Amino acid sequence: MRRTLNWAWQNVVSVFLAGLFVLLPIAITVAVMAWVGAILRDWLGPKSLMGQGLGQVGARFVTDPNVASVLGWAVALAAIWLLGVFVISLGRNEVEKRFHSLVEQIPIVNILYKPVVQVVDMLKGGGQDDVKGMGVVYCAFGAEGGAGFLGLLVSDDAYRFGDREYKIVYIPTSPVPMSGGIIFAPAASVHKVDMRVDDLMQIYFSIGVMSSKVIPQKYVVPGVPPPDSPEGSP
Repeated sequence: MRRTLNWAWQNVVSVFLAGLFVLLPIAITVAVMAWVGAILRDWLGPKSLMGQGLGQVGARFVTDPNVASVLGWAVALAAIWLLGVFVISLGRNEVEKRFHSLVEQIPIVNILYKPVVQVVDMLKGGGQDDVKGMGVVYCAFGAEGGAGFLGLLVSDDAYRFGDREYKIVYIPTSPVPMSGGIIFAPAASVHKVDMRVDDLMQIYFSIGVMSSKVIPQKYVVPGVPPPDSPEGSP
């Protein structure tokens, strides 16, 4: 019986696992892309509010709903391009400032609009001051010697609640770092780390597998065996 199990492991299971681990990275990549695609479909697809509106635009010219949806998107993209031509011809910064100041005067809308504008400025490279204020940090949990995590320090600003100072830290999640959360971490527990934001994202994207490749060597403890290993036993 044991020989049969050994033969099955060496000739069937191990071969299957070898093929599985070759395909697993691309499978995970496709799964993440499908997840992002599903979100975009819900936001922009034919059954979404925007998709239905653009379909109605196209339905004025054709009767086929699929062709109407494509035509509606074509009209929308052409309108955006013409808007870009108009903005550039009049001076991009001046038009943006006037438009932003107009929208920010609208009650309720201005509460959400202003932070969204700041994020968009960062994505297009305009918010360089905000980007420079960000950095990778290590945050310690609980008492000294406890667990911790790597996160992204939003800014160097500190906030006082009660008798303690706190800093805002973004915690990515794995394997999709963009779906993380925001915490107010005690300032004393936040320690800056000499890493790039891209490297931090690689750690979370890879579920920690890329840690040894992207964490700077100065943070690596050389040649220390685990405490429960024979080498680490007293």
